[in-house]
Amino acid sequence: MGHVTQALLVVGSEECGRLEALRRYASDNAIALTEVAESRFVQSPAEFMGEQQHLLAVLTDEQLPGYLDIAERLGCVLGVVPREKQTRLHEWFNLPRNVDEAIALACSDQPQKIDVLRCNGETTLGLVMVGETPFLDGRSKAFQNRGHSLIEQWLYRLALIWLSVLNLFKIKPFPVYLTTTRENALHTAITGLVAIENDIRGPAARLMGTRLEVQDGLISTLVIAPKSVGEYLGFLLRGIFQGEQPLAKLPRAVSFIRCPELTLESEVPLAYFIDGKPREAKRIELKLHAKALLMNVSEVYFSRGDSKEVHRTEQLPRNEERLKMIEAHLPLFTHALEEEFRDLFVILRDMARPHSTFLTLMVLSAIVASLGLFLSSPAVIIGAMVLAPLMAPIISLAMGLLRGDRGMLEQSLKTIGIGMCLAMGTAAMVALLVPIERITNEIAGRLQPNLLDLGVAIASGIAGAYANVREDVAKSVSGVAIAVALVPPLCVSGIGLGWLDWHVFSGSMLLFLTNLVGIALAAALTFLFLGYAPFQRARRGLSVSLVLLVLVSIPLTVSFVEITKHWQIEKLAAGQVFILDGKEISLSNVQVSLKGKRIVLHADVLSRSGVTYSEMKRLKAQLERELEQPIELELTPRISL
Repeated sequence: MGHVTQALLVVGSEECGRLEALRRYASDNAIALTEVAESRFVQSPAEFMGEQQHLLAVLTDEQLPGYLDIAERLGCVLGVVPREKQTRLHEWFNLPRNVDEAIALACSDQPQKIDVLRCNGETTLGLVMVGETPFLDGRSKAFQNRGHSLIEQWLYRLALIWLSVLNLFKIKPFPVYLTTTRENALHTAITGLVAIENDIRGPAARLMGTRLEVQDGLISTLVIAPKSVGEYLGFLLRGIFQGEQPLAKLPRAVSFIRCPELTLESEVPLAYFIDGKPREAKRIELKLHAKALLMNVSEVYFSRGDSKEVHRTEQLPRNEERLKMIEAHLPLFTHALEEEFRDLFVILRDMARPHSTFLTLMVLSAIVASLGLFLSSPAVIIGAMVLAPLMAPIISLAMGLLRGDRGMLEQSLKTIGIGMCLAMGTAAMVALLVPIERITNEIAGRLQPNLLDLGVAIASGIAGAYANVREDVAKSVSGVAIAVALVPPLCVSGIGLGWLDWHVFSGSMLLFLTNLVGIALAAALTFLFLGYAPFQRARRGLSVSLVLLVLVSIPLTVSFVEITKHWQIEKLAAGQVFILDGKEISLSNVQVSLKGKRIVLHADVLSRSGVTYSEMKRLKAQLERELEQPIELELTPRISL
């Protein structure tokens, strides 16, 4: 690499020997230096440059923008030696950290043309930030030190979380008109904007969903425009816990634009920052001046990549109804728009009616489920689940609860009631026709519901509501999920009616009611989360559902506690060896059940010789002492050879 023969050197305060090192390099390489004091030069740079074509200076991060303006205006080459600890010059322009290498590059006779980004006419080195985007600023010490150790990395993330939580309570979208080379004054509302020029390794750049390039003649801009607090939280979490690589996909709250010019206008002054310096204006103009000036930079500085314009603005809120929603305050969940309401309500109102198809499938699914229960065949019961049409009116019921729509509520309840009567009536007739009155494993599994069954109902309700809102999710997914919780217990209740067995009827009916309430509440909350009703309107319906859920949860909790106790008894009985008169006895295939209020323990007794009746009685007494409660034993002796 060659060097210039003469240059103008701007002299500021002494910089720990860097000026002296520059003078020595010039002397050693026969470079004629003309020196001028910085205070005089900045007042009249053209006068001092004269015929000179190369300008040398030892600069800070803050001084460089002014010298870039001078170099562009005078058409000269700028050679820069960074002062000590000027991290942005090293990172953004790839200037060498070694002093000798930096001086050699500054005096090179092979300058490069570089782009210059200006915001409202002011030169920008790294980025422009508009609005509240605290964790996207890479100037903090925590960000600079994040890679030093795992502790530093987590300290950085904790600092971001704290800043983000504080910001969450004051976040508020502001209306703007966004104009680009393709968009003509788009009216939208945003919470922040970051325009990047050289800061392509900072936290904002990693959210772009693409690899950024410098010196491509374009401005890379991140527009943050969440439609709800939920979307904003998702954006924060992805931004905080992302790795060092760019995200594969933009968060829903973010849009990405890459173009040479961008304008942001507002009716009120907007606060913005140019490389951390605060500014304020109603109109913010970003313009990229391609190949605007000559500067000595290394080849490493120039990226080699795509220079096409990008306009990923689909996520920006545009609908006037949406803008009114979010400009007043950012809602907790993204609200659905009127046209989305209209289409879904038409579907749900139709789903709430007992059509002939509903009635036919209800009877067929009940027949299949009842026969499967008698056969104790899970495969046959699953077939009944596929046929079951109860999903439709329950989802309509959930929306009726959420919106307080009395007509939809009444019609949904009527249809659900008809479906219940058909299922139980059909199952009762099957029970009368089948000459078997035996509680199979599949029937017994639905006689003692507990809190785990409530969890199944809640998951099914979420799946059902989500599938009906999202067209890309097959409706059959929610149909199967909800049928899992409803069809079998209804048929067990019908079998209990056919047998006139209150225990069978009541246990399975409790399971059905549990799942009905859980599904309806979970689906309603899912619709609320998806924005199909404001919380104020949904409060009454949700309150009623919660009261019913609490009432149903009481017997479920009692049952769950009992099941837990039974499991502990089974574990204790099966997990030890009993010594009776020197004989080792163990229990296998241990099962615990209730006979009225008595605990019955069923097990096989294993020993190397026969077990007598008196030994079984002593075994019963020993178990009662260890369990601290009376039990009833039903034992089957087995000999281990």
